[in-house]
Amino acid sequence: MITAYASHGRAKQALNVFEQMISGGFKPDDITLVGVLSACNHGGLVAQGREYFQNMKRKYGVETKKEHYACMIDLLGRVGLLEDAHELITKMPKEPSAAAWGALIHACRMHGNVEVAKIAAPRLLELDPEDSGVYVLLASICGSGRRWGDVKVARRMMRERRVKKIPGRSMIELAGEFHEFLAGDESHPQSEGIYNALDQLYAMSKLEDC
Repeated sequence: MITAYASHGRAKQALNVFEQMISGGFKPDDITLVGVLSACNHGGLVAQGREYFQNMKRKYGVETKKEHYACMIDLLGRVGLLEDAHELITKMPKEPSAAAWGALIHACRMHGNVEVAKIAAPRLLELDPEDSGVYVLLASICGSGRRWGDVKVARRMMRERRVKKIPGRSMIELAGEFHEFLAGDESHPQSEGIYNALDQLYAMSKLEDC
């Protein structure tokens, strides 16, 4: 119930269920507290999130794990507390996970923080150097901040490491059969007709704009 409420953005209901659980004499485990922190994250409840996180061991007897740190870093990053999020990730007792660094760099994109992104991206690439999305994301953040030199560096790293951007794709089901399309793909046997139909739809949309 806690996780379900949290995933649907109903933070207060999730925390109410948790407090009922505690008052009923039940002891939370590490998964329960991931749900609680996730609820604080989705609800932007920074003070409550900090309190639950700090009391995990003392009050509930639960050791903090990478998942709890990732939730807190995401929570702090979402509300713009990027310095606090970076400080927390550097104080982790264990090596930060890709989820933690990923949460931090996505918060950098949200708030346009180039400096922290330049710290987080290399650490994330150490864990997964073949992830083209990290290079593209870093270049996008630097571009938003008009740091064109840093954009060139990100793109050069991608070329030197021979990492290719994964093309966008979509899939539809028609008469029980699935059809997958890649960006610029012409391998489908009806691709000519599909592109013609798309061109017509685009032309019609431009007429609607007029």
